[in-house]
Amino acid sequence: MLNSASPVPLYQQLADLLRRAMDTGAYPEQEKIPSEHELAQTYGIGRPTVRQATDLLVREGVLERRRGSGTYVMPKAKHIDLLSLSGTGQALQASNIDADSQWVVMPELVEADEARMGFASAYRLQRLTQIAQEPVLLETFYLDAKLFAAFDQRFDGAVALSEQVKQQYFYTATSAEQNFSVMFPSRKLADMMQVNNKLPLLHVVRKLHFGAVQGAIYCDIICRTDRFNFSQTIHTI
Repeated sequence: MLNSASPVPLYQQLADLLRRAMDTGAYPEQEKIPSEHELAQTYGIGRPTVRQATDLLVREGVLERRRGSGTYVMPKAKHIDLLSLSGTGQALQASNIDADSQWVVMPELVEADEARMGFASAYRLQRLTQIAQEPVLLETFYLDAKLFAAFDQRFDGAVALSEQVKQQYFYTATSAEQNFSVMFPSRKLADMMQVNNKLPLLHVVRKLHFGAVQGAIYCDIICRTDRFNFSQTIHTI
C-alpha cells in the first residue's frame, strides 16, 4: 500500500507499485489496467494523483492510453547492444531483430562545426532504421572530407558503411568516444520518428577513432527508448 508519511510522492509510489504488478504478470502485456477511478478507490487517493502516476508510466513507454478504451500495458522493451563498435547492422543481427535500414540523406559535402566535430568540412549522410514499420533509430554521419576524399562518388548504399571505410580508405575503427543525453524532439524530428514531441529520446554523440587518426567520423544518433533498450558493451583490456 501507499505510505503518506514517506518523502516519496504518492504518485511515484503508485507508479512503482504498478511497475511491480506488470513485472510479476499481475497486469499482463497488452491487457488493460484498472481505471483511474478504480485505482483511486483501491489506494485511497485522488484521481489527479493516479493520473500523475500513469502519465509518468506513459512517458516511459510502459503504458499506453487508447482513446475510448483505457490504459494498456505495453510489451517490454527489447534489448539491443547498439552502442558498441560492431555497428548497427551487426548489433541488430545479434539481437535477432528484423530491421529495415534506409539511407534517407545520401552523402553531401557540407560545412562542419569544427569546434564540435574536429574538422571544417564533411560528407553528411543520414540513415533511418525501422522495426515493424516503426522508426526506432536515426543516425546522422559526418565524415572528415579531407580524409574521405570523393566519398560522395564512391558511396554504395548497399554496402555497410564500416566496410566501405575499410575497403576504400583502409581505416578500421579502433575506439570511440561517446556522450549520452536526453532530448525532446523538434516537431520535424518527432514527425520523422513518429513520436509525440513530449516523448524524451536518447541522444548519443559518437566520435570514431581509427588508430592514430582521431575523430575521423562524427555521428549523431537518436534512439527511441519506448520500445527498445539500447546498451553499450564494454570489454576489459
